[in-house]
Amino acid sequence: MDPIISGATGLNEAYTTAQENKAKANSAEVQLARLREEDPELAERVVEGTLTLAGAWAERTERVEEDKRQRRVATRLLDELVPPLAQARGTRTFARYDPAYAGSGPITRETIAHAMTALSEMDQVWQERDLP
Repeated sequence: MDPIISGATGLNEAYTTAQENKAKANSAEVQLARLREEDPELAERVVEGTLTLAGAWAERTERVEEDKRQRRVATRLLDELVPPLAQARGTRTFARYDPAYAGSGPITRETIAHAMTALSEMDQVWQERDLP
């Protein structure tokens, strides 16, 4: 027999429980909708039942933190490499290069070509992102 009909559960208590259950359901729906926007692949795994919603959010948090870490590393690397190269422009630095003093192996024309390609790629990304 239904606990409300039998009087075992009061109407106010039943209403409160129903409201809590509704809030939990809405919260899960909202979380899943947000997950669909931020990471559709994880949301799909939740819908398929191969991942819980809580597990998906934990993985999403890990992914976001890893992305931040990679952006920090990339930024520091570029901060270390590009300004000194730019400062060498117009100087005799390149004419004074001596492979005998190269620490990590001599710089080759192929290395220079790759560096030029990398700088072109960097310029393209800066244009796309409208960076100064």
